[in-house]
Amino acid sequence: MDNDNLKQDYELLGLPENASREELEKVFDILLRKSRSRHPSPGEAEDIERKIQAYKRIVETEEQRKIAELNQKRYAKWGKLAGSAEKVDDFFRLYRAHVIIGLIAVVAIIFGTNAYLDHREEQKRLAALPPIDLSIMMVGNFMTDDQNGGVDALEQAMTAQIPGFKRVEIENVYLPPQGEAGMSTADIAYQQKAMAVIASTSPDIYITDTPTFDWLSNGGAFLSLDDVASGELKDLLTDETIVTDVSDEDNTEHVYGIKITDSTLVKDLPLGMTDMIVSLRGDTKNKDKAVQMMKEYLENIPKAAE
Repeated sequence: MDNDNLKQDYELLGLPENASREELEKVFDILLRKSRSRHPSPGEAEDIERKIQAYKRIVETEEQRKIAELNQKRYAKWGKLAGSAEKVDDFFRLYRAHVIIGLIAVVAIIFGTNAYLDHREEQKRLAALPPIDLSIMMVGNFMTDDQNGGVDALEQAMTAQIPGFKRVEIENVYLPPQGEAGMSTADIAYQQKAMAVIASTSPDIYITDTPTFDWLSNGGAFLSLDDVASGELKDLLTDETIVTDVSDEDNTEHVYGIKITDSTLVKDLPLGMTDMIVSLRGDTKNKDKAVQMMKEYLENIPKAAE
């Protein structure tokens, strides 16, 4: 707005050009009271409206002047490039949201592409592996050696122990041992996580410690092993290796687990544990191979430990 028009606005309000903001606001308050206190004539209403618009133009000009002064101080360090720096800053201020959204989109595309490529590579790797002979879920106080291969090393070691096996797949669900004081908040959280994993996966066999066996057996998770305990595993079993529980269905004791803790094969596994019980999932599709595994471990229990 040029100085002549600004001067006319001040004159319209009856103020000098150097009037303070306080004086300007007083005039504006009077105009508002006049416009609201009574019904002005058309001529009076037009005059009030012209003065209000003059007030707005003066205020807007004053605000623009203050912004210009601040920008001048802000960009003074750029010297001759101050104008260019201000334009760049204005661009990013106006289009900041667009720039940020664009950057997020680029990052998402990069990560999405990498995830897709990683997924393809993983699919290729899995396709190149031999079929799974046995899927195993370990639930309990089992600690893999994560610094030396973790679960992968355990899978390789267990696969090598069973003749004819090409690949076993293991998922280790850690459950801490319960102290005398019962379950802590952390213990409950671990158990809830274990329940979620157990409910969403279907392994052929479970390997548990004694407390976890008792917990899962009470929930009816295991298949009865009465037939194999009285059949092909009969000569290998002892009172110490047979683990039983009472079925809720017939209120009768059945064999639901085979304890292989003392097997030399277990001792050779890269695994920290207290005891190890093998049980079959109720709907297992690989019962024959599961029994083969149990037989192999039972055959490697030293006679002195029986």
